[in-house]
Amino acid sequence: MGLGDMTQTRKRAWLGAVIWTLAGIGFGVTFFMGGGPGTLPEDSQRHLAGAGALAFGFVGTWLSLWITRHRKGTPPISDERDTMILARANQATLVMVLVGIFVFSIGLWTAYEAKGWVPVGWMWFLAYGSVILSSVASAVTTLILDARTGGDG
Repeated sequence: MGLGDMTQTRKRAWLGAVIWTLAGIGFGVTFFMGGGPGTLPEDSQRHLAGAGALAFGFVGTWLSLWITRHRKGTPPISDERDTMILARANQATLVMVLVGIFVFSIGLWTAYEAKGWVPVGWMWFLAYGSVILSSVASAVTTLILDARTGGDG
């Protein structure tokens, strides 16, 4: 099935999953190269590369929305089922991101409790990672719910 055979919701979810997975990989490579969280605060090149990975995600998302937009003179490209899928995906994404941030934060506290401090680079990871996690989780959850509700494109 090509992109032309899919609903707008499914197209956007696939594009979002791919775009944000690539952004996540780019950020992960940037974050862990050159010393990881301990050296990130002093490395402006890695800051710029990490911001570039997120910019890729945001610009890619905007482009995917523009490419899959509704055009005048064409039939509607979403229905009540799509609205329900997106609402449920957003609810599930919120829970996943909150649990992910909570578990990650507690893990950091546990790992660094004896030192009494956490390298600030991990805060960058948490901030950027929460954007990436929410974007990927939303797209993947949308695809799962679409398949479960009989989405046939």
